[in-house]
Amino acid sequence: MNALASEGAVRGLQADYDLSAALHASGRMFDHALERGHVLFNPDMPGLPIVVSDWIAGMVAGFSGGTRIGEVLADLPEQIDLGQALDVIEYLEGGGFLRSEPTPARYAAAEFSADSSGMGIWVHVNNHCNLDCDYCFVDKFKSTMNPETVASTVEHIRSTVESRKLRQVIVKFAGGEPTLSVATMEDFHDRLTAALRPLGTWLHFGILTNGTILYPRLLEFINRVNATVAISLDGYGAETHDIFRVYRKSRKGSWDKIMANIEILKSHHVPISINATISEQSCSSLPELVKWIAENGFRTRLGVVRQPGGSWAKGDRREEYARLTSAVNAAFEAAFTELEKPQYHVDLKNGLAICELHFDSPTTTAPCGIATNHIVIQDDGALASCPMTTREFPVPAGPDLFAAARLTFPHDPTDRNRDNEKNCLDCQWFPVCTSGCPVTNLRIKGKAFTISPLHAFYDYVIPRYLVFFGRKLLQTAQRRGQEDFVILDVERYAAGGRR
Repeated sequence: MNALASEGAVRGLQADYDLSAALHASGRMFDHALERGHVLFNPDMPGLPIVVSDWIAGMVAGFSGGTRIGEVLADLPEQIDLGQALDVIEYLEGGGFLRSEPTPARYAAAEFSADSSGMGIWVHVNNHCNLDCDYCFVDKFKSTMNPETVASTVEHIRSTVESRKLRQVIVKFAGGEPTLSVATMEDFHDRLTAALRPLGTWLHFGILTNGTILYPRLLEFINRVNATVAISLDGYGAETHDIFRVYRKSRKGSWDKIMANIEILKSHHVPISINATISEQSCSSLPELVKWIAENGFRTRLGVVRQPGGSWAKGDRREEYARLTSAVNAAFEAAFTELEKPQYHVDLKNGLAICELHFDSPTTTAPCGIATNHIVIQDDGALASCPMTTREFPVPAGPDLFAAARLTFPHDPTDRNRDNEKNCLDCQWFPVCTSGCPVTNLRIKGKAFTISPLHAFYDYVIPRYLVFFGRKLLQTAQRRGQEDFVILDVERYAAGGRR
């Protein structure tokens, strides 16, 4: 269940170490004492947080500033087996917690790169919606992707997959409200499935919806293609959710209808995830929302509204964002505290995502696949840089969608490297948030790669999530009867076995 089990179960994995060699504890490592053990996280290496016993945390601290391995081993408690300690050092060095060289003073941003084994495609099947949410980033007017555009788009995807030798494609039907155009989704699915079948590419479909529409033909399509359904919510209960999510014509709230539809989807065993947009106005119900999500076993992404008051106006908006982050920070604190109760089981690997943050896959370019492998296709077939920028700076699609996507966002993430003033490259959390959403930064601050207006939220939520993660990992170990541990990591729990 864990990476390195207690009682010497890891003997035989020992590396040949020169005990006179020096190692350095990562200067960017997060180390927080829990009720038992410490949670450790290295933001600049792939991998989720781990929990280690107290003696390991002390050993890691012994390498601060660079220390010979033999000196650190000599200071360990007598009951610690030397072979086990060497195995732990090997594991920690592999995860970047220990390094052969000191940690560089600052990060360096990387250039955009389209190298990938797959791509995610946001298909904007229509541009109209039955709701009228104040903060929506889509400029709505009635328009639906026509069959000719479906056919040409499918061919562009096929040629890109073939030329780039991609192994997987994830398609997300969006809008507008895509469930208003089920015939278009059916046509797109059937054409693309047939086009990619000879290439052996793994293909998955999802639907991003407001959850208000569900009828037999749509339900049959969802079941036939094994689609996942991501439903957007603003909070738990009509009192908060219905502040913004109202029907366009009647202005009535949508909560009750969404809950009824979710029950139908559950009865058909449709995989459901919840995309929550948390705002200053709706954040009070976040603890109830995450409780309900956990009780239902849904996956979720908890996002924060990016433009207070629904405005993208530039200028000095520090007071507005300070008010927003103060409110949502308090709400997330209450939500984490609720989820930390032992009765809630959380899929630590896949069940909870927060904004654009990526804890297991650091990047020094952008927090999303903008201008690379995240392809946003408008209902007219042109490409946009992001779902938030549809119709703004369209780029014609072509046989290489990666090349076309690069043209949608002509900004250079390496500009940060030439800025000698203190910036995101000096922050411990840069590979986790990577300056936040570049489109938001560009709209609010006039520069894509700069300190995010939501910086205060990221600065709070990243370490708080790591503590939450560590506590839930400990609870998992306790439920499985592993009271004594050396190292706990979620990969071994996901694998369901010891190593």
